[in-house]
Amino acid sequence: MIQLENITLSYDTRTILRDVSLHLHAGEFCALVGRNGAGKSTLLHAMTSHRDTRINGTALGEMSAERLAQSVAIVTTERIRIENLLVEDLVAMGRAPYTNWMGHLQDIDREIVGKAIEAVGMGDFVGRDSSSLSDGELQRVMIARAIAQQTPIILLDEPTAFLDIPTRFEVCRLLADLAHNEGKCILFSTHDVDAALPVCDSFAIIENESIQKLPTKQATFEIERIFKR
Repeated sequence: MIQLENITLSYDTRTILRDVSLHLHAGEFCALVGRNGAGKSTLLHAMTSHRDTRINGTALGEMSAERLAQSVAIVTTERIRIENLLVEDLVAMGRAPYTNWMGHLQDIDREIVGKAIEAVGMGDFVGRDSSSLSDGELQRVMIARAIAQQTPIILLDEPTAFLDIPTRFEVCRLLADLAHNEGKCILFSTHDVDAALPVCDSFAIIENESIQKLPTKQATFEIERIFKR
């Protein structure tokens, strides 16, 4: 589905990840973990910008911007808070790769937006000003925007950061359901290992400029060693 193969990544003059490979598959829910500064955000960025990243066998350098936008949705740590931007309008931004050059939504686009909002449990918030939402509610809306984009791959950078504990578990369960029920490939960076362990299929663990992906049961020992030492 999406893969990096023997790629070295740097930030300024510092090598962050050296000769790393990572393969992710349809229906896989994978958590990306590592200590602060290990390179999680750098890796996520590379998966949508490095010309040698491959999506279904095609290198990013051979893909148009439109095709990439129809293949990968990204949920960053940015919190969009614009007054008078309704929840449904924010989610509708995910339809940009499919709308005409003026950005007009068709009936099918509105239907997709509505279903995405319902999928994240935010149906009661239609008509609400998105700037009035709590962090947890806004995070659900941002995930709905990614769902509305209808991509086979979703990448998320710290989607549970700044959320209360119950909401962290709810967001992880929501993402797991998307991967397992709709066959999406989902990778998310996190420090919230406790919320990820019960629902993730695998963990991509960054340490010492390298990365290893392990099934969750096998990853538990490595995660404890890294985070509890």
